Amino acid sequence: MEKIITLLFTLLSFSAFASLDKLASDYNAGPTAAELVASGWAGNDGGKGFKVLQIVVEGTDMTAELHLDGTGKIVKYNRGLPTKVNFDFDYKMTSTKDGWAEMATGKNGPMYHMTPFVGSLSFEGPMKEAMGNMGPFAQFLVVIGTNVAAE
Repeated sequence: MEKIITLLFTLLSFSAFASLDKLASDYNAGPTAAELVASGWAGNDGGKGFKVLQIVVEGTDMTAELHLDGTGKIVKYNRGLPTKVNFDFDYKMTSTKDGWAEMATGKNGPMYHMTPFVGSLSFEGPMKEAMGNMGPFAQFLVVIGTNVAAE
């Protein structure tokens, strides 16, 4: 019975974020990685060699985890949230599918989307570090939102 449950969970996880390959390739093809290296963001990983970004789409089974190395590029990704994150270095971003779709437009920046009663983005992680990287953060939200909206 345990094997059946594991198999079902695995199959559901693979269909839950079908565009994860595209998300990684879209992000890696853009300028954001270089900006994150230049600012020192990519290297601030607590000594583990990568930063973890977890993405959650509320009200669905869509979750993803991205690992970005010292080059600022996504080098590994998983469906689900398998890693215990350290919010001194890592991030978790949660929004509804409609919220991610709105972020995909790029019309409003990250601060708008994190404003209570206005935006739908919930954010956990080193806030001061994120505030120093609003440009790359905004670009990243567009890439995530575009790929979530395509589901």
